[in-house]
Amino acid sequence: MVGPDGIEYWTTKQAAEALDVSPSTVSGWRRKGYLAPIDGSPPRRPIYRKLDVARAEKTAYDAAMRTSGSKKRTSRAYDAA
Repeated sequence: MVGPDGIEYWTTKQAAEALDVSPSTVSGWRRKGYLAPIDGSPPRRPIYRKLDVARAEKTAYDAAMRTSGSKKRTSRAYDAA
């Protein structure tokens, strides 16, 4: 959904579908502090800015690469817009 401010917002389910991950993955990013719902968002139905979701995915991916023990350095293309 696009808010009156012109920014796109996603629910947990919409974010998961857009990134092809499970909703529990998106919730995990929130628990780990990678993602925060917008102010005033209902506690049982958090809403996130699209840009924040993209940043959380990148942060989670980078953290996984750091802790995996892999020497492989890869990068993913992100569409933050």
